[in-house]
Amino acid sequence: MDEIYTMNITNPDNSFGTIVTEVNNREGFPYLYFLLLKILHTIFGYSAIVTRGLSAFFGILSVYAISKLGEKIYSKKAGLFAALILAFSEYGILISQEARPYSFYVLGVIVSFYAMITFLKLPNRRNAIRYGLLAGLLLNVNFFGLFNLFTQFILVVIYLLLTEKSKRIDFIKKCLLAATITVVLFLPNIYKLSTLFGVVAAWIPSPSNESLTILLKEFLGNSESTLFFFTPILMYFLITVFKKENNQTNKEEIINDKEIFSFTILFAWVFIFVFIILLNSYLNASLLIPRYFTSILPAIILIIGIGISMIKSSVVRTIFSFGLITLMIFNLFVVRGHYRGTSKTQFREASQIIIDKNKTKEPVYTSLKYWYDYYLKDNFTLIEKPNLETIINEMIANPSLIKPFWYTDAHGRPFTLSDNAQQFVNTNFYIDESFDGFDAWTKHFILLKDAKKDIDISKFSPFQTYNGDQFGYSIESFENQNGIITASGWAYFDGQDAKDSEITVILIKDTKSISLPTQKVNRPDVTTYFKSNFNLANSGFSSTINLADLEKGTYKIGVYIVNTKEGKEGLNISDKIVDNQ
Repeated sequence: MDEIYTMNITNPDNSFGTIVTEVNNREGFPYLYFLLLKILHTIFGYSAIVTRGLSAFFGILSVYAISKLGEKIYSKKAGLFAALILAFSEYGILISQEARPYSFYVLGVIVSFYAMITFLKLPNRRNAIRYGLLAGLLLNVNFFGLFNLFTQFILVVIYLLLTEKSKRIDFIKKCLLAATITVVLFLPNIYKLSTLFGVVAAWIPSPSNESLTILLKEFLGNSESTLFFFTPILMYFLITVFKKENNQTNKEEIINDKEIFSFTILFAWVFIFVFIILLNSYLNASLLIPRYFTSILPAIILIIGIGISMIKSSVVRTIFSFGLITLMIFNLFVVRGHYRGTSKTQFREASQIIIDKNKTKEPVYTSLKYWYDYYLKDNFTLIEKPNLETIINEMIANPSLIKPFWYTDAHGRPFTLSDNAQQFVNTNFYIDESFDGFDAWTKHFILLKDAKKDIDISKFSPFQTYNGDQFGYSIESFENQNGIITASGWAYFDGQDAKDSEITVILIKDTKSISLPTQKVNRPDVTTYFKSNFNLANSGFSSTINLADLEKGTYKIGVYIVNTKEGKEGLNISDKIVDNQ
Protein backbone atom coordinates (compact mmCIF):
# COMPACT_ATOMS: atom_id res chain seq x y z
CA MET A 1 0.00 0.00 0.00
CA ASP A 2 2.78 2.42 0.91
CA GLU A 3 4.52 1.79 -2.40
CA ILE A 4 1.34 2.75 -4.24
CA TYR A 5 1.25 5.90 -2.11
CA THR A 6 4.69 6.64 -3.52
CA MET A 7 3.59 5.99 -7.11
CA ASN A 8 0.42 8.09 -6.87
CA ILE A 9 2.18 11.02 -5.24
CA THR A 10 5.09 11.08 -7.70
CA ASN A 11 2.98 10.81 -10.85
CA PRO A 12 4.77 13.03 -13.41
CA ASP A 13 1.40 14.61 -14.25
CA ASN A 14 1.33 16.08 -10.75
CA SER A 15 2.78 19.55 -10.30
CA PHE A 16 5.41 20.12 -7.64
CA GLY A 17 2.76 21.99 -5.64
CA THR A 18 0.40 19.01 -5.85
CA ILE A 19 3.16 16.70 -4.63
CA VAL A 20 3.82 18.95 -1.63
CA THR A 21 0.09 18.98 -0.82
CA GLU A 22 -0.18 15.20 -1.17
CA VAL A 23 2.83 14.64 1.06
CA ASN A 24 1.32 16.98 3.65
CA ASN A 25 -1.98 15.09 3.57
CA ARG A 26 -0.84 11.49 3.29
CA GLU A 27 2.84 10.93 4.07
CA GLY A 28 5.04 10.79 7.14
CA PHE A 29 8.23 11.76 5.32
CA PRO A 30 9.81 15.04 4.19
CA TYR A 31 9.40 16.17 0.59
CA LEU A 32 12.83 15.48 -0.95
CA TYR A 33 12.41 11.81 -1.88
CA PHE A 34 9.07 12.40 -3.62
CA LEU A 35 10.22 15.49 -5.50
CA LEU A 36 13.28 13.58 -6.69
CA LEU A 37 11.09 10.73 -7.93
CA LYS A 38 8.81 13.20 -9.73
CA ILE A 39 11.85 14.40 -11.70
CA LEU A 40 13.04 10.85 -12.43
CA HIS A 41 9.57 9.77 -13.58
CA THR A 42 9.42 12.75 -15.91
CA ILE A 43 12.81 11.90 -17.44
CA PHE A 44 12.91 8.10 -17.44
CA GLY A 45 9.23 7.14 -17.38
CA TYR A 46 6.51 6.50 -14.85
CA SER A 47 7.11 2.92 -13.72
CA ALA A 48 7.84 0.82 -10.66
CA ILE A 49 11.21 -0.05 -12.21
CA VAL A 50 12.31 3.58 -12.01
CA THR A 51 10.94 3.99 -8.49
CA ARG A 52 12.42 0.82 -7.07
CA GLY A 53 15.56 1.41 -9.10
CA LEU A 54 16.17 4.58 -7.11
CA SER A 55 15.94 2.60 -3.86
CA ALA A 56 18.35 0.00 -5.25
CA PHE A 57 20.73 2.80 -6.26
CA PHE A 58 20.72 4.19 -2.71
CA GLY A 59 21.21 0.65 -1.36
CA ILE A 60 24.29 0.16 -3.53
CA LEU A 61 25.68 3.53 -2.47
CA SER A 62 25.10 2.52 1.16
CA VAL A 63 27.34 -0.52 0.73
CA TYR A 64 30.14 1.74 -0.50
CA ALA A 65 29.42 4.39 2.14
CA ILE A 66 29.53 1.94 5.05
CA SER A 67 32.90 0.66 3.86
CA LYS A 68 34.24 4.22 4.00
CA LEU A 69 32.63 4.85 7.40
CA GLY A 70 34.12 1.61 8.76
CA GLU A 71 37.51 2.71 7.53
CA LYS A 72 37.06 6.16 9.08
CA ILE A 73 35.87 4.83 12.43
CA TYR A 74 38.20 1.82 12.79
CA SER A 75 40.06 0.37 9.79
CA LYS A 76 39.77 -0.35 6.09
CA LYS A 77 39.41 -4.06 6.85
CA ALA A 78 36.50 -3.38 9.22
CA GLY A 79 34.81 -1.26 6.53
CA LEU A 80 35.13 -4.01 3.93
CA PHE A 81 33.63 -6.62 6.25
CA ALA A 82 30.75 -4.26 7.11
CA ALA A 83 30.13 -3.64 3.40
CA LEU A 84 30.10 -7.38 2.71
CA ILE A 85 27.56 -8.01 5.47
CA LEU A 86 25.31 -5.13 4.37
CA ALA A 87 25.44 -6.36 0.77
CA PHE A 88 23.90 -9.69 1.83
CA SER A 89 21.69 -8.34 4.62
CA GLU A 90 18.11 -9.50 4.04
CA TYR A 91 16.69 -6.34 5.59
CA GLY A 92 19.07 -4.16 3.58
CA ILE A 93 18.04 -5.92 0.38
CA LEU A 94 14.36 -5.67 1.28
CA ILE A 95 14.39 -1.88 1.73
CA SER A 96 16.55 -1.51 -1.39
CA GLN A 97 13.84 -3.23 -3.45
CA GLU A 98 10.99 -1.16 -2.06
CA ALA A 99 9.47 2.02 -3.49
CA ARG A 100 9.96 3.85 -0.20
CA PRO A 101 12.73 6.12 1.14
CA TYR A 102 14.25 3.72 3.70
CA SER A 103 17.40 2.85 1.73
CA PHE A 104 17.83 6.60 1.18
CA TYR A 105 17.53 7.00 4.96
CA VAL A 106 20.23 4.37 5.60
CA LEU A 107 22.53 6.19 3.19
CA GLY A 108 21.75 9.53 4.83
CA VAL A 109 22.55 8.21 8.31
CA ILE A 110 25.83 6.66 7.18
CA VAL A 111 27.12 9.76 5.38
CA SER A 112 26.03 12.10 8.20
CA PHE A 113 27.98 10.06 10.77
CA TYR A 114 30.92 9.94 8.35
CA ALA A 115 30.80 13.74 8.08
CA MET A 116 30.51 14.13 11.87
CA ILE A 117 33.54 11.91 12.52
CA THR A 118 35.53 13.73 9.84
CA PHE A 119 34.60 17.01 11.52
CA LEU A 120 35.55 15.74 14.99
CA LYS A 121 38.92 14.58 13.74
CA LEU A 122 39.60 17.78 11.82
CA PRO A 123 37.19 20.59 12.82
CA ASN A 124 37.92 23.06 10.03
CA ARG A 125 35.53 25.22 8.03
CA ARG A 126 35.36 22.86 5.06
CA ASN A 127 34.44 19.84 7.18
CA ALA A 128 31.89 21.92 9.11
CA ILE A 129 30.16 22.92 5.87
CA ARG A 130 30.16 19.34 4.59
CA TYR A 131 28.79 18.09 7.91
CA GLY A 132 26.03 20.71 7.87
CA LEU A 133 25.05 19.77 4.29
CA LEU A 134 24.91 16.02 4.98
CA ALA A 135 23.08 16.50 8.28
CA GLY A 136 20.57 18.66 6.41
CA LEU A 137 20.23 15.92 3.79
CA LEU A 138 19.43 13.39 6.53
CA LEU A 139 16.64 15.59 7.91
CA ASN A 140 15.21 15.96 4.42
CA VAL A 141 14.93 12.20 4.03
CA ASN A 142 13.32 11.06 7.30
CA PHE A 143 12.09 12.89 10.37
CA PHE A 144 13.55 10.13 12.54
CA GLY A 145 16.85 11.69 11.48
CA LEU A 146 16.17 14.23 14.25
CA PHE A 147 16.92 11.48 16.77
CA ASN A 148 20.10 10.56 14.91
CA LEU A 149 21.22 14.18 14.93
CA PHE A 150 20.43 14.41 18.64
CA THR A 151 22.85 11.50 19.13
CA GLN A 152 25.45 13.35 17.08
CA PHE A 153 24.81 16.51 19.12
CA ILE A 154 25.53 14.57 22.34
CA LEU A 155 28.75 13.21 20.84
CA VAL A 156 29.85 16.64 19.63
CA VAL A 157 29.21 18.12 23.09
CA ILE A 158 31.26 15.33 24.72
CA TYR A 159 34.16 15.98 22.37
CA LEU A 160 33.78 19.71 22.92
CA LEU A 161 34.28 19.17 26.66
CA LEU A 162 37.36 17.05 25.91
CA THR A 163 38.83 19.73 23.65
CA GLU A 164 41.54 22.00 24.97
CA LYS A 165 40.07 25.22 26.35
CA SER A 166 42.09 27.33 23.96
CA LYS A 167 40.46 25.58 21.00
CA ARG A 168 36.88 25.44 22.24
CA ILE A 169 35.72 28.84 20.92
CA ASP A 170 36.88 28.02 17.41
CA PHE A 171 35.30 24.55 17.68
CA ILE A 172 31.99 26.08 18.80
CA LYS A 173 32.06 28.51 15.85
CA LYS A 174 32.52 25.64 13.43
CA CYS A 175 29.71 23.74 15.14
CA LEU A 176 27.40 26.75 14.82
CA LEU A 177 28.25 26.99 11.12
CA ALA A 178 27.32 23.33 10.59
CA ALA A 179 24.15 23.72 12.68
CA THR A 180 23.07 26.83 10.75
CA ILE A 181 23.40 25.04 7.41
CA THR A 182 21.45 22.07 8.79
CA VAL A 183 18.62 24.24 10.12
CA VAL A 184 18.36 26.27 6.89
CA LEU A 185 18.11 23.08 4.83
CA PHE A 186 15.46 21.70 7.18
CA LEU A 187 13.27 24.82 7.26
CA PRO A 188 11.08 23.82 4.23
CA ASN A 189 9.93 20.78 6.23
CA ILE A 190 8.80 22.62 9.37
CA TYR A 191 5.13 22.68 8.37
CA LYS A 192 5.17 19.02 7.37
CA LEU A 193 6.76 18.08 10.68
CA SER A 194 4.09 20.04 12.56
CA THR A 195 1.34 17.98 10.87
CA LEU A 196 2.78 14.79 12.41
CA PHE A 197 2.47 15.89 16.02
CA GLY A 198 -0.41 14.11 17.67
CA VAL A 199 -0.67 11.52 14.89
CA VAL A 200 -0.92 8.06 16.45
CA ALA A 201 -0.44 4.82 14.50
CA ALA A 202 -2.93 2.72 16.46
CA TRP A 203 -2.05 -0.41 14.49
CA ILE A 204 1.49 -0.59 15.93
CA PRO A 205 1.61 -3.20 18.74
CA SER A 206 2.32 -2.06 22.27
CA PRO A 207 5.85 -2.65 23.59
CA SER A 208 6.65 -5.92 25.31
CA ASN A 209 9.64 -7.50 27.02
CA GLU A 210 10.63 -9.15 23.73
CA SER A 211 10.13 -6.19 21.38
CA LEU A 212 13.81 -5.33 21.00
CA THR A 213 14.81 -8.98 20.58
CA ILE A 214 12.28 -9.39 17.78
CA LEU A 215 13.53 -6.21 16.10
CA LEU A 216 17.15 -7.30 16.32
CA LYS A 217 16.31 -10.69 14.83
CA GLU A 218 14.44 -8.93 12.01
CA PHE A 219 17.53 -6.91 11.17
CA LEU A 220 19.76 -9.98 11.26
CA GLY A 221 17.60 -12.14 9.01
CA ASN A 222 15.26 -13.92 11.46
CA SER A 223 17.61 -16.89 11.34
CA GLU A 224 18.94 -18.88 14.28
CA SER A 225 21.92 -19.96 12.19
CA THR A 226 23.06 -16.43 11.37
CA LEU A 227 22.37 -15.31 14.95
CA PHE A 228 24.70 -18.12 16.03
CA PHE A 229 27.46 -16.31 14.12
CA PHE A 230 26.44 -12.74 14.92
CA THR A 231 26.13 -13.22 18.70
CA PRO A 232 29.73 -14.30 19.48
CA ILE A 233 31.23 -11.60 17.27
CA LEU A 234 29.13 -8.94 19.02
CA MET A 235 30.27 -10.31 22.37
CA TYR A 236 33.89 -10.46 21.16
CA PHE A 237 33.76 -6.78 20.19
CA LEU A 238 32.33 -5.79 23.59
CA ILE A 239 34.74 -7.97 25.59
CA THR A 240 37.70 -6.55 23.67
CA VAL A 241 36.58 -3.02 24.43
CA PHE A 242 35.73 -3.76 28.08
CA LYS A 243 39.15 -5.31 28.70
CA LYS A 244 40.96 -2.31 27.32
CA GLU A 245 42.58 0.05 29.78
CA ASN A 246 42.02 3.70 28.95
CA ASN A 247 43.35 6.69 30.80
CA GLN A 248 43.01 9.19 27.98
CA THR A 249 41.45 12.48 28.92
CA ASN A 250 41.62 14.58 25.77
CA LYS A 251 39.88 14.41 22.43
CA GLU A 252 42.92 13.53 20.31
CA GLU A 253 43.91 10.58 22.48
CA ILE A 254 40.39 9.11 22.44
CA ILE A 255 40.03 9.58 18.68
CA ASN A 256 43.35 7.82 18.11
CA ASP A 257 42.28 4.86 20.27
CA LYS A 258 40.31 2.91 17.67
CA GLU A 259 38.52 0.56 20.06
CA ILE A 260 37.39 3.28 22.47
CA PHE A 261 36.50 5.70 19.68
CA SER A 262 34.46 3.16 17.69
CA PHE A 263 32.67 1.96 20.84
CA THR A 264 31.79 5.53 21.85
CA ILE A 265 30.32 6.37 18.46
CA LEU A 266 28.47 3.10 17.86
CA PHE A 267 27.15 2.70 21.41
CA ALA A 268 25.75 6.24 21.38
CA TRP A 269 24.36 5.68 17.85
CA VAL A 270 22.33 2.66 18.97
CA PHE A 271 21.60 3.39 22.63
CA ILE A 272 20.31 6.97 22.38
CA PHE A 273 18.08 6.24 19.39
CA VAL A 274 16.62 3.08 20.94
CA PHE A 275 16.11 4.80 24.30
CA ILE A 276 14.17 7.68 22.71
CA ILE A 277 11.92 5.29 20.77
CA LEU A 278 11.33 3.10 23.82
CA LEU A 279 10.57 6.09 26.00
CA ASN A 280 8.00 7.37 23.53
CA SER A 281 6.53 3.89 23.06
CA TYR A 282 5.93 3.38 26.76
CA LEU A 283 4.84 6.91 27.64
CA ASN A 284 3.03 7.94 24.46
CA ALA A 285 2.38 6.03 21.23
CA SER A 286 4.19 2.83 20.30
CA LEU A 287 6.85 3.12 17.59
CA LEU A 288 8.12 -0.44 17.88
CA ILE A 289 8.19 -1.63 14.28
CA PRO A 290 11.38 -2.56 12.38
CA ARG A 291 11.35 0.21 9.78
CA TYR A 292 11.36 2.89 12.48
CA PHE A 293 14.66 1.43 13.71
CA THR A 294 16.21 1.31 10.23
CA SER A 295 18.89 3.86 11.10
CA ILE A 296 20.59 1.62 13.69
CA LEU A 297 21.13 -1.18 11.14
CA PRO A 298 24.43 0.32 9.88
CA ALA A 299 25.70 0.65 13.47
CA ILE A 300 24.98 -3.02 14.21
CA ILE A 301 26.63 -4.08 10.98
CA LEU A 302 29.67 -1.90 11.73
CA ILE A 303 30.04 -3.54 15.15
CA ILE A 304 30.02 -6.95 13.47
CA GLY A 305 32.46 -5.78 10.79
CA ILE A 306 34.83 -4.40 13.41
CA GLY A 307 34.47 -7.56 15.50
CA ILE A 308 35.46 -9.74 12.54
CA SER A 309 38.43 -7.48 11.75
CA MET A 310 39.60 -7.87 15.38
CA ILE A 311 40.12 -11.62 14.90
CA LYS A 312 43.90 -11.95 14.91
CA SER A 313 44.24 -15.17 12.95
CA SER A 314 43.73 -14.59 9.23
CA VAL A 315 42.73 -18.24 8.80
CA VAL A 316 40.05 -18.05 11.51
CA ARG A 317 38.89 -14.66 10.21
CA THR A 318 38.52 -16.01 6.66
CA ILE A 319 36.72 -19.19 7.74
CA PHE A 320 34.38 -17.28 10.05
CA SER A 321 33.44 -14.62 7.50
CA PHE A 322 33.00 -17.25 4.75
CA GLY A 323 30.68 -19.28 7.00
CA LEU A 324 28.69 -16.19 7.98
CA ILE A 325 28.16 -14.98 4.41
CA THR A 326 27.30 -18.51 3.25
CA LEU A 327 24.62 -18.79 5.92
CA MET A 328 23.26 -15.32 5.06
CA ILE A 329 22.95 -16.31 1.40
CA PHE A 330 21.40 -19.66 2.32
CA ASN A 331 18.92 -17.94 4.62
CA LEU A 332 18.01 -15.37 1.96
CA PHE A 333 17.53 -17.74 -0.96
CA VAL A 334 16.53 -21.05 0.62
CA VAL A 335 15.17 -20.61 4.16
CA ARG A 336 13.34 -17.32 3.63
CA GLY A 337 12.77 -17.89 -0.10
CA HIS A 338 13.09 -14.18 -0.73
CA TYR A 339 13.13 -14.60 -4.53
CA ARG A 340 10.79 -17.58 -4.77
CA GLY A 341 7.59 -16.61 -3.00
CA THR A 342 5.24 -13.64 -2.89
CA SER A 343 5.50 -11.38 0.13
CA LYS A 344 3.75 -8.20 -0.99
CA THR A 345 0.04 -7.56 -1.44
CA GLN A 346 -0.81 -8.45 -5.06
CA PHE A 347 -2.65 -5.29 -6.10
CA ARG A 348 -1.19 -5.61 -9.59
CA GLU A 349 -2.36 -9.17 -10.19
CA ALA A 350 -5.79 -8.53 -8.67
CA SER A 351 -6.16 -5.57 -11.04
CA GLN A 352 -4.81 -7.31 -14.12
CA ILE A 353 -7.64 -9.86 -14.26
CA ILE A 354 -10.11 -6.93 -14.43
CA ILE A 355 -8.09 -5.25 -17.17
CA ASP A 356 -7.93 -8.49 -19.17
CA LYS A 357 -11.50 -9.72 -18.66
CA ASN A 358 -13.79 -6.73 -18.09
CA LYS A 359 -14.31 -5.94 -21.77
CA THR A 360 -17.88 -4.69 -21.28
CA LYS A 361 -16.85 -2.12 -18.63
CA GLU A 362 -19.08 -3.54 -15.90
CA PRO A 363 -18.92 -1.63 -12.59
CA VAL A 364 -15.87 -2.31 -10.42
CA TYR A 365 -16.25 -1.94 -6.64
CA THR A 366 -13.55 -1.82 -3.98
CA SER A 367 -12.94 -0.50 -0.49
CA LEU A 368 -9.46 0.66 -1.54
CA LYS A 369 -10.17 3.00 -4.42
CA TYR A 370 -7.09 5.21 -3.90
CA TRP A 371 -4.78 2.22 -4.29
CA TYR A 372 -6.58 0.36 -7.08
CA ASP A 373 -6.92 3.60 -9.04
CA TYR A 374 -3.18 3.40 -9.70
CA TYR A 375 -3.76 0.30 -11.87
CA LEU A 376 -7.35 0.76 -13.03
CA LYS A 377 -8.29 4.43 -13.34
CA ASP A 378 -7.15 4.65 -16.98
CA ASN A 379 -9.56 1.87 -17.95
CA PHE A 380 -12.40 1.88 -15.44
CA THR A 381 -14.27 4.11 -13.03
CA LEU A 382 -13.99 2.52 -9.62
CA ILE A 383 -16.83 2.80 -7.13
CA GLU A 384 -15.80 2.83 -3.47
CA LYS A 385 -17.79 0.65 -1.08
CA PRO A 386 -16.76 -0.32 2.45
CA ASN A 387 -17.10 -4.03 1.67
CA LEU A 388 -18.80 -6.62 -0.54
CA GLU A 389 -21.50 -7.19 2.07
CA THR A 390 -22.71 -3.60 1.58
CA ILE A 391 -23.29 -4.15 -2.13
CA ILE A 392 -25.17 -7.39 -1.54
CA ASN A 393 -27.38 -5.75 1.10
CA GLU A 394 -28.18 -2.92 -1.32
CA MET A 395 -29.27 -5.47 -3.92
CA ILE A 396 -31.38 -7.34 -1.39
CA ALA A 397 -33.13 -4.06 -0.53
CA ASN A 398 -33.48 -3.01 -4.17
CA PRO A 399 -33.69 -5.92 -6.68
CA SER A 400 -33.33 -3.51 -9.62
CA LEU A 401 -29.63 -3.27 -8.66
CA ILE A 402 -29.03 -6.97 -9.28
CA LYS A 403 -26.59 -6.74 -12.19
CA PRO A 404 -23.17 -8.21 -13.04
CA PHE A 405 -20.25 -6.54 -11.29
CA TRP A 406 -16.63 -6.91 -10.18
CA TYR A 407 -15.31 -6.59 -6.65
CA THR A 408 -11.64 -6.41 -5.68
CA ASP A 409 -10.08 -5.93 -2.28
CA ALA A 410 -6.82 -6.40 -0.39
CA HIS A 411 -4.74 -5.59 2.68
CA GLY A 412 -6.35 -7.79 5.31
CA ARG A 413 -9.85 -7.66 3.80
CA PRO A 414 -10.66 -11.28 2.88
CA PHE A 415 -13.56 -12.50 0.76
CA THR A 416 -16.18 -13.18 3.42
CA LEU A 417 -19.97 -12.87 3.51
CA SER A 418 -22.65 -13.42 6.13
CA ASP A 419 -24.86 -16.49 5.72
CA ASN A 420 -27.72 -14.34 4.46
CA ALA A 421 -25.56 -12.54 1.89
CA GLN A 422 -23.91 -15.79 0.77
CA GLN A 423 -27.31 -17.39 0.23
CA PHE A 424 -28.35 -14.39 -1.87
CA VAL A 425 -25.18 -14.71 -3.96
CA ASN A 426 -25.73 -18.45 -4.44
CA THR A 427 -29.29 -17.79 -5.61
CA ASN A 428 -28.56 -14.93 -7.99
CA PHE A 429 -24.91 -14.96 -9.04
CA TYR A 430 -22.16 -17.12 -10.41
CA ILE A 431 -18.46 -16.20 -10.02
CA ASP A 432 -16.94 -16.91 -13.41
CA GLU A 433 -13.62 -15.08 -12.95
CA SER A 434 -11.65 -15.19 -9.73
CA PHE A 435 -8.21 -14.26 -8.43
CA ASP A 436 -7.15 -15.23 -4.90
CA GLY A 437 -3.61 -14.05 -4.36
CA PHE A 438 -1.37 -12.91 -1.56
CA ASP A 439 -3.44 -10.52 0.57
CA ALA A 440 -5.56 -9.55 -2.46
CA TRP A 441 -8.51 -10.96 -4.39
CA THR A 442 -10.89 -10.22 -7.26
CA LYS A 443 -14.27 -11.76 -8.14
CA HIS A 444 -16.51 -11.30 -11.15
CA PHE A 445 -20.17 -11.83 -10.31
CA ILE A 446 -22.41 -12.62 -13.28
CA LEU A 447 -26.11 -13.45 -13.13
CA LEU A 448 -26.72 -17.11 -12.52
CA LYS A 449 -29.00 -17.32 -15.55
CA ASP A 450 -26.13 -16.15 -17.75
CA ALA A 451 -23.66 -18.75 -16.47
CA LYS A 452 -22.44 -21.18 -19.09
CA LYS A 453 -24.29 -24.45 -18.47
CA ASP A 454 -23.87 -26.70 -21.48
CA ILE A 455 -20.67 -28.24 -22.81
CA ASP A 456 -20.81 -30.84 -25.57
CA ILE A 457 -18.72 -33.83 -24.52
CA SER A 458 -20.57 -36.33 -26.71
CA LYS A 459 -17.40 -36.75 -28.77
CA PHE A 460 -15.93 -38.73 -25.87
CA SER A 461 -18.87 -41.17 -25.67
CA PRO A 462 -18.75 -43.93 -24.59
CA PHE A 463 -16.95 -42.37 -21.64
CA GLN A 464 -13.73 -43.89 -20.36
CA THR A 465 -11.80 -42.95 -17.22
CA TYR A 466 -9.47 -40.84 -19.39
CA ASN A 467 -10.78 -39.19 -22.54
CA GLY A 468 -9.08 -36.98 -25.13
CA ASP A 469 -5.79 -35.24 -24.36
CA GLN A 470 -4.26 -36.39 -21.11
CA PHE A 471 -3.88 -34.00 -18.20
CA GLY A 472 -3.04 -34.07 -14.52
CA TYR A 473 -5.73 -33.29 -11.99
CA SER A 474 -6.84 -33.77 -8.41
CA ILE A 475 -10.16 -33.27 -6.64
CA GLU A 476 -8.72 -32.31 -3.28
CA SER A 477 -11.96 -31.41 -1.53
CA PHE A 478 -15.32 -33.11 -1.98
CA GLU A 479 -17.99 -32.29 0.61
CA ASN A 480 -21.73 -32.61 1.11
CA GLN A 481 -23.11 -30.13 3.64
CA ASN A 482 -26.89 -30.03 3.99
CA GLY A 483 -27.43 -31.02 0.39
CA ILE A 484 -24.84 -28.61 -1.05
CA ILE A 485 -22.05 -30.45 -2.88
CA THR A 486 -18.69 -28.66 -3.19
CA ALA A 487 -15.79 -29.98 -5.25
CA SER A 488 -12.45 -28.21 -5.62
CA GLY A 489 -8.98 -29.03 -6.83
CA TRP A 490 -6.67 -28.41 -9.75
CA ALA A 491 -6.13 -29.56 -13.34
CA TYR A 492 -3.59 -28.70 -16.04
CA PHE A 493 -2.07 -29.91 -19.29
CA ASP A 494 1.56 -30.85 -18.81
CA GLY A 495 4.22 -28.90 -20.71
CA GLN A 496 2.35 -25.59 -20.99
CA ASP A 497 1.11 -22.66 -18.94
CA ALA A 498 -2.36 -23.02 -17.43
CA LYS A 499 -3.20 -19.39 -18.24
CA ASP A 500 -5.47 -20.17 -21.22
CA SER A 501 -7.03 -23.35 -19.87
CA GLU A 502 -10.72 -23.45 -18.94
CA ILE A 503 -11.86 -26.05 -16.40
CA THR A 504 -15.41 -27.30 -15.87
CA VAL A 505 -16.76 -29.84 -13.39
CA ILE A 506 -19.09 -32.32 -15.10
CA LEU A 507 -21.79 -34.57 -13.61
CA ILE A 508 -22.23 -37.75 -15.65
CA LYS A 509 -25.20 -40.13 -15.42
CA ASP A 510 -25.24 -42.97 -17.93
CA THR A 511 -24.78 -41.21 -21.27
CA LYS A 512 -25.98 -37.82 -20.07
CA SER A 513 -23.85 -35.02 -18.66
CA ILE A 514 -24.47 -31.80 -16.74
CA SER A 515 -21.93 -28.99 -16.77
CA LEU A 516 -21.69 -27.23 -13.42
CA PRO A 517 -20.76 -23.56 -12.98
CA THR A 518 -17.07 -23.76 -12.11
CA GLN A 519 -15.08 -20.95 -10.58
CA LYS A 520 -11.42 -20.33 -11.21
CA VAL A 521 -9.16 -20.45 -8.18
CA ASN A 522 -5.64 -19.02 -8.18
CA ARG A 523 -3.26 -21.86 -7.24
CA PRO A 524 0.39 -20.74 -7.44
CA ASP A 525 1.18 -23.54 -4.99
CA VAL A 526 0.62 -26.09 -7.79
CA THR A 527 3.54 -24.61 -9.72
CA THR A 528 5.70 -24.71 -6.61
CA TYR A 529 4.71 -28.24 -5.58
CA PHE A 530 5.44 -29.79 -8.96
CA LYS A 531 8.52 -27.56 -9.48
CA SER A 532 7.17 -26.78 -12.92
CA ASN A 533 8.89 -24.48 -15.37
CA PHE A 534 5.41 -23.38 -16.46
CA ASN A 535 2.92 -21.11 -14.70
CA LEU A 536 0.17 -23.34 -13.28
CA ALA A 537 -1.52 -20.71 -11.12
CA ASN A 538 -4.67 -20.84 -13.28
CA SER A 539 -5.13 -24.56 -12.62
CA GLY A 540 -7.40 -24.24 -9.60
CA PHE A 541 -11.15 -24.76 -9.69
CA SER A 542 -14.16 -24.88 -7.37
CA SER A 543 -17.75 -25.89 -8.09
CA THR A 544 -20.94 -26.03 -6.02
CA ILE A 545 -24.28 -27.74 -6.78
CA ASN A 546 -27.51 -27.92 -4.79
CA LEU A 547 -28.88 -31.46 -4.82
CA ALA A 548 -32.39 -29.99 -4.89
CA ASP A 549 -31.66 -28.80 -8.44
CA LEU A 550 -30.72 -32.31 -9.65
CA GLU A 551 -32.88 -35.12 -10.89
CA LYS A 552 -32.81 -38.25 -8.81
CA GLY A 553 -30.01 -40.64 -9.57
CA THR A 554 -26.34 -41.40 -9.15
CA TYR A 555 -23.77 -39.18 -10.85
CA LYS A 556 -20.06 -39.51 -11.42
CA ILE A 557 -17.92 -36.39 -11.19
CA GLY A 558 -15.66 -35.57 -14.10
CA VAL A 559 -13.19 -32.78 -14.81
CA TYR A 560 -13.22 -31.26 -18.29
CA ILE A 561 -10.40 -29.01 -19.45
CA VAL A 562 -9.87 -27.24 -22.75
CA ASN A 563 -7.14 -24.97 -24.07
CA THR A 564 -8.24 -23.60 -27.44
CA LYS A 565 -4.96 -21.73 -27.88
CA GLU A 566 -3.00 -24.99 -27.81
CA GLY A 567 -5.80 -27.07 -29.35
CA LYS A 568 -6.09 -29.44 -26.41
CA GLU A 569 -9.22 -30.93 -24.83
CA GLY A 570 -9.69 -33.67 -22.28
CA LEU A 571 -12.17 -35.25 -19.85
CA ASN A 572 -11.19 -37.32 -16.82
CA ILE A 573 -13.85 -39.14 -14.79
CA SER A 574 -13.01 -39.41 -11.10
CA ASP A 575 -14.05 -41.94 -8.49
CA LYS A 576 -16.20 -39.32 -6.73
CA ILE A 577 -19.97 -40.02 -6.70
CA VAL A 578 -22.98 -37.76 -6.12
CA ASP A 579 -25.87 -39.92 -4.93
CA ASN A 580 -29.17 -37.99 -5.07
CA GLN A 581 -31.87 -40.43 -4.02
